[in-house]
Amino acid sequence: MIIRLLIAAAILYALYRFVKLVQSKPPQQRRSYYITLLVSMAAAGLILLSITGRVHWLAGLVGGAMPFVRQYVLQHIYHKISNKPQGEAEPNATTPPPPQMDMDESQALSILGLKAGASDDDIIAAHRSLMQKLHPDRGGNDYLASQLNAAKDVLLNKRTG
Repeated sequence: MIIRLLIAAAILYALYRFVKLVQSKPPQQRRSYYITLLVSMAAAGLILLSITGRVHWLAGLVGGAMPFVRQYVLQHIYHKISNKPQGEAEPNATTPPPPQMDMDESQALSILGLKAGASDDDIIAAHRSLMQKLHPDRGGNDYLASQLNAAKDVLLNKRTG
């Protein structure tokens, strides 16, 4: 018990000295020191988990963090594609961007992977097949689903309207 307290005190003292060292550095260099601290703490934690036989906790942490990481990556990719700065907030982040209303027939055919002259049955089958892969409930997102729906509507409404 006393050994654990001594180890904890030594770790806290080392962290205190490291933070004091970082605060004495110019602001431009602080980030690299903090990254070094973070990586060192992660490595020390991994070593500690390995020594104590609790690596399965790490698997639980990684598994628990995956939905958050996935959401961050999807948002990062969406912002890169839409050429918006990362910090720029959307008016309502829960609603997807509106589908392209000025979509023409060639764009709609391209989205559904069809060639000109496709029948209504081909359009419906292609839409269904892609929607099964790209639906928000199956790992896709609202934007892709709305584009598929808009493409189907453009192609089917051109024939009826």
